[in-house]
Amino acid sequence: MIPPPIKISSNFDTYKPNLHNANQNNLNQNNNKPSPHSSFPKNNQQIPDPSPPTVTQSLATRLRASQNTNVIPLNIAPPIITTRQGYPSITFHEEDFMLKMPGRCKYTLVGKFINAMPKMEMIRKSFIAQTQLTGGVKIAHFNSRHIYIDLDNEADHIAVWTKQKMYIAGQLMKLQVWTPTFKPAEDTPIVPIWVTLPELPWHCYYMDILTPLLSPIGKALYLDSATMQKTRGSVAKVRVQIDITKDRPQHVWLGFSEKDPSIGKWQIIEFEDVPLYCLYCKHQGHSIGECPVKERDEEIKKRKDLDANRRVQEK
Repeated sequence: MIPPPIKISSNFDTYKPNLHNANQNNLNQNNNKPSPHSSFPKNNQQIPDPSPPTVTQSLATRLRASQNTNVIPLNIAPPIITTRQGYPSITFHEEDFMLKMPGRCKYTLVGKFINAMPKMEMIRKSFIAQTQLTGGVKIAHFNSRHIYIDLDNEADHIAVWTKQKMYIAGQLMKLQVWTPTFKPAEDTPIVPIWVTLPELPWHCYYMDILTPLLSPIGKALYLDSATMQKTRGSVAKVRVQIDITKDRPQHVWLGFSEKDPSIGKWQIIEFEDVPLYCLYCKHQGHSIGECPVKERDEEIKKRKDLDANRRVQEK
């Protein structure tokens, strides 16, 4: 027996609807339709409130609304608008630019990669994995070597900054505090270091006392565990934020009485592992006497002077 031929459909097959099935489907749909009177509520039945209208906002609108909500308005003087060398010039008041405006970025750090910088997604994931933050963080790309790290609170800011460095995807990233005069080609001279106070009076081993005591030197950040728990009486140890370009006093007069300024003691101040800072190239790690940039510039200047003298002699 020869089997019936297999029908192969094509794009040009004529559509022939199955009228019997279509009529049956229409009949079923009509039977399932509610009565026209069923839409009216019965007695003692409340009419439900209409759903609120849906408002669709663009991403840019939502970001602007969020930014306006989070940003605290500043009370600053209007900038002075003039021209400088033929170009527009906008000059803020020094107090506004250096104090009031940076207040919005007081918990910002700068991450500086020594070599290649990994992708931002890798940086964000690795940073979160290596830190135990109590608040949020925003990490933004600045250039091929630098990133901005915006933290939410002072505790996270101190905890991350005092690490001083991190490794992300095998790449070394140095951490430095952000300042309103930040320049990517320079290192900041503001660093956290350990300060020790030998034979400090026992009742002074507290943060609220050591903070004003060390204020002529820098900002006290936190105590080490032995000082905080008072398990070591020979020396107090405090993490302090200092400017390594400024003089560091080796003694502080600790007065015991405002009535007699002669009553008290000279408290010794010791600084641990203060990094070198070059005032010529504005980088940490070496002094001005060992600066390779200064040596290079002096060598170039010497060659130019020799060339100039040779031309004078030839004339």
